[in-house]
Amino acid sequence: MTLFALWVAGFPVLGAIAGIVGVSFRRVRQALVWPAAVYSAGVFLYGLFAGGPNGTAYVAHLSAMGVAVVVVVTVLSLAPVLSARTRSRVPSVVATLVFGLLILVFTLGLAPWIPAASCVLATAIAGPPGKGEGLPRREPLATVSVKPRPGRE
Repeated sequence: MTLFALWVAGFPVLGAIAGIVGVSFRRVRQALVWPAAVYSAGVFLYGLFAGGPNGTAYVAHLSAMGVAVVVVVTVLSLAPVLSARTRSRVPSVVATLVFGLLILVFTLGLAPWIPAASCVLATAIAGPPGKGEGLPRREPLATVSVKPRPGRE
């Protein structure tokens, strides 16, 4: 198995495993919100300043469509943050589907974004972290009834 095939297949498997673990543990869901955005921003910034042939900017050698695709996948990596804010997994699920289609079409160009797509997949599987989820419900405090004294009604 080549390193590229391991990269393309391995990260989504890790994302699926992290998502399955995240279904049971709130802390894992909380941790899954940020890695996609941070990683994607790092790849995007690296592409702006280096990463191309002879140390030139990677993005500078892209066509208008290539730049648009890079911007779209960078924005899609923010879907877990939106999922956490809206408490819905829909943004992450939609982003995972769009990420998957774009990576199928532009496999070589978007190979650096496969780990970010895997993080979005993990968030789509695990769901957003709930507020106070998993904590036991508090019993209401006992109410004290005050009876009036006889003759003071």
